[in-house]
Amino acid sequence: MTIPRQLTTIAAALVLAGCGLQSCVSPVPAVDLLLRADRLVEASAAGQGREAVLQAGSRGLNIDDDLQRGFAAGPPGRLRFVVDIPRGGRLHVACGIDPRYYQRPGVEFFVKVRRQGREDLVWSQLLDPIAHPEHREFVQAEVDLSRWAGPGRELVLETRGYEETGDPLRAFWGAPTLTAGRAGAPLAIVYLVDTLRADHTGPYGYTRRTTPELDAFARDAVVFENAIAHASWTKPSVASILTSQLPARHRAVQLRDRLDPGVPTVARLLFARGFSTGAAIANSVIYDAGSGFDPGFEVFAGLHDRGDRRSKETGADVVVDSALQFLRGRRGLPTFLYAHTMDPHVPYTPPPPFDQMFEPHPTAEHPGRDPRTDYKEPLDRERMIAQYDGDIAFGDREFGRFLRELKKAGLYDGALIVFLADHGEEFRDHGRWLHGRSLFDELIRVPLVVKFPANRWAGRRIAQQVQGVDVVPTVLEALAQPVPGELAGEPLQRALSGSAKPRAAIAEISHRGFVAHGVRTDADKYVRRFSPEDDSLYFDLKADPREVDNRADANSQRVRTMEAQAQAAMSPNVFRYVVQVAGSGRYELHLQTRGWLEAVETTGFGPEERSFVGGNGRWLQAQVRPRPGAPREIAFTLRPVGAPVELGGNRDGRPLRPGELSVGEKAYHPDALPFVLPDLESELENEQGVALFRPPHLEVTGVRLWLALPPGRALQELDPVARERLRALGYLGPG
Repeated sequence: MTIPRQLTTIAAALVLAGCGLQSCVSPVPAVDLLLRADRLVEASAAGQGREAVLQAGSRGLNIDDDLQRGFAAGPPGRLRFVVDIPRGGRLHVACGIDPRYYQRPGVEFFVKVRRQGREDLVWSQLLDPIAHPEHREFVQAEVDLSRWAGPGRELVLETRGYEETGDPLRAFWGAPTLTAGRAGAPLAIVYLVDTLRADHTGPYGYTRRTTPELDAFARDAVVFENAIAHASWTKPSVASILTSQLPARHRAVQLRDRLDPGVPTVARLLFARGFSTGAAIANSVIYDAGSGFDPGFEVFAGLHDRGDRRSKETGADVVVDSALQFLRGRRGLPTFLYAHTMDPHVPYTPPPPFDQMFEPHPTAEHPGRDPRTDYKEPLDRERMIAQYDGDIAFGDREFGRFLRELKKAGLYDGALIVFLADHGEEFRDHGRWLHGRSLFDELIRVPLVVKFPANRWAGRRIAQQVQGVDVVPTVLEALAQPVPGELAGEPLQRALSGSAKPRAAIAEISHRGFVAHGVRTDADKYVRRFSPEDDSLYFDLKADPREVDNRADANSQRVRTMEAQAQAAMSPNVFRYVVQVAGSGRYELHLQTRGWLEAVETTGFGPEERSFVGGNGRWLQAQVRPRPGAPREIAFTLRPVGAPVELGGNRDGRPLRPGELSVGEKAYHPDALPFVLPDLESELENEQGVALFRPPHLEVTGVRLWLALPPGRALQELDPVARERLRALGYLGPG
């Protein structure tokens, strides 16, 4: 199906559903021009026609992490729409030049209105990235069209350049909308605060006054007292929130995993149903190119700090500004917004006066910013908590500003607003710091406060356990949209009506060598830890809410039941391990794992050579005698993702030597055997550049090891810039 036909299908769906979506809007409704390809009667860019314009626009243009979808406008460019201009109508659009052309002559952008064969110039802007560094980003425009209000107008968007390149994407009109003068269209907002512990907020009983704005918001909303995230770090948790699928289904489990393109986000579902969709995101893990979260979003803004750096220190104020700007350009349109703030994430660096709000205060020698560098004495823990709480208080202030602006714009009362976190943070509650290292409740029990349209159910508190996958069906039901049956979650409205049945929540972690899977209910929790620990945990949450008394041995039958639930939700690595033995000699190889070796395949084995799997998939032994030019090969996958596998063995009756095992294209030799096989988050791949997905050179003999992706699968590439910002966030490197 071509892109233009897709857009036409969406437009036709809007015509059929328009009365339901626009019934409370002014008689001449607002228009999202990206969704109304049926109104585009003329389209050209850089000498190419309508299809090229729409195809390039659907891919969008990414300028400095700000991805906009819209219309290619490489000069000379001309778009002509037949539209009804609302009374008080305004055109909102972003104008941009592809960064490849920043050292070339500028481009002029024009907005015109055509009536009875005459074109009136309404607005123009010259973008000149050479002379104006501020033009090296999307330039937002708001054009007053009220003078030309009425039905059947022709809106013309033109570009002219001082040279022609033949590239439609040299210039771009980003996400153009024609807004109405009044609010009233459906609006859903998911506002996520990264790394926010539930028990450090007022609605969940915290004694420090960290969240007065959230406390006030909770009086208009419903507080879900036991909301469970499906992972304890950002990528898999956010993926579950935005797709209503568990990590085993959406596959965004580890740092380099892409969100499975076959799993639609709520933005994709709503965009296909005629909603404008936007995101304002401070966490580069989500907005980095290749992460796979952007499809379905018209505007997908990856935000930087005040110095235009990609960093954790992009404040909630920057996110709120971007989110409000997007909403201003969607007035009168059915809209979905995802806002992702970052402030409580390490390093803990609240701005003044929030850095002095709670005691003990930081000092030059004890800044309390980061436990990896600043924990020198017991009091440093309290300093870090004080700075963490200051970050929360700053973010809360900005959340309050966001809500006040919604109220001023008349958007608050009718909106669905979901406030939540992706995970919490550890302060040695169970001996560790930060997040992504365990599945204790300080990490996976998150705040979830939901204001429904017209403040329905305001002031209610729900003790029944709910889950991150419940967000998407809640949004769809609140917007009167069909809820697909394949979603893993269910609408939170069922818990409020009393019709929700108790459900176990699945949580998992496979991050930087920490691998665990768990099952949590309203009453108890089971966790199977694969790495670095190798054990099982069981907690009676009613008697032991702080999870200090492991009762696994005393509850063996219950543990077996919950263990089966956890195993059913485990997924294998996306890649396969390939172990090849080349050259000559007599080899005995031993592979052992705490997980399960699966889909084992052997190649080239002779009649006297063999391999067998034992221990219900926990180990594999192979006896081979390769010849020059006739290697032997064993390939397998591993479940769950990230579980450790050790490789050892013998050659010609003696222990295999480290120099006889070569890993990846650079033929890395381990320091000792047995050797723990690397995975996607191994330092061999991310820090030392061993190139695990390419085999050692053919002349290398002995045991050769590499990783292989199945056809059609791809991983997120991490360039040096991406590695540096992920290292600053603690996702790469020591710690």
